Amino acid sequence: MRGESKSADGTRIRWLAVGEGLPLVLVPGGLGDVHAFDPLVTQLIRRMRCVTIGRRGKGFSDDAGVYSYDREYQDVAAVVDAVGPPQFLFGHSSGAICALGATLISRVDKLVLVEPPLPLEAPAIDPKHHAAVREALQGGELETAVLLALRHALQLEPAAIEALRSRNDWKEILQRGVAWLRELDEINKLPADVERYRRIETPTLLVYGSTTQSRRFATPSRR
Repeated sequence: MRGESKSADGTRIRWLAVGEGLPLVLVPGGLGDVHAFDPLVTQLIRRMRCVTIGRRGKGFSDDAGVYSYDREYQDVAAVVDAVGPPQFLFGHSSGAICALGATLISRVDKLVLVEPPLPLEAPAIDPKHHAAVREALQGGELETAVLLALRHALQLEPAAIEALRSRNDWKEILQRGVAWLRELDEINKLPADVERYRRIETPTLLVYGSTTQSRRFATPSRR
C-alpha cells in the first residue's frame, strides 16, 4: 500500500506500507529508497505494519527549493503522526539522524537508531575532500562526487564501492546521490555533542556494527 503525508512546509512525503500489526516507520539512509529495508521487512510483516519513508528529493517523494534537516525531521514526524499510534520509529545512518530529530518534535514511543553519523569527534567529511566533492558536483561530475563521498564520508573500502557500482540499480542510486550529497553540509552543521538529545525520554536502542569506524563510538561526557 502506498500512502502520503504532507510535511510542515507542504511537501508531499510518500511511503510504502506492508504487513499487518503495530506500525513501524522506517527511515532509510542517504542513498536508500523505499525498498532499502526489504530484507528486514520480510522478517517483520507477519507481526508489524512496516511503513518505509521515501525521503524528500530521492525520487519517491517530492522536494522543495530549500533543504535542511529540520525539514526532514518534520517529514518523519508527519508520517509517524499519520500512521500511529503507537509511534515506533527506526532509522539507519542519516535516516537515524532524521529519526532523532523527529523524536524531538513529535511523540515517539520506541526508537531504534542504527549507526547515526553524528559529528561527535570529526566532521562527516574533512574539508579537503568535501571541497573535492563540491567541485565535482558543480562540474557536472555526479558519479565522481558520489564516489568521493562514499570513500571519504562513509569511509567505504574500494572493494565495497566497486560492489555498489556493479549493482543493477547503480543509476538510480546516483540519481539519489544529489539529494544525499547535500546532507553532508547538514551533518557538519550539527552540534559536536549530544546535549540536544538529552531531553528525549523515549526508550531507545542504539545499534553499531562490529566494523564501524572507531570515531563513531565517541561518547561525550555529561556536563
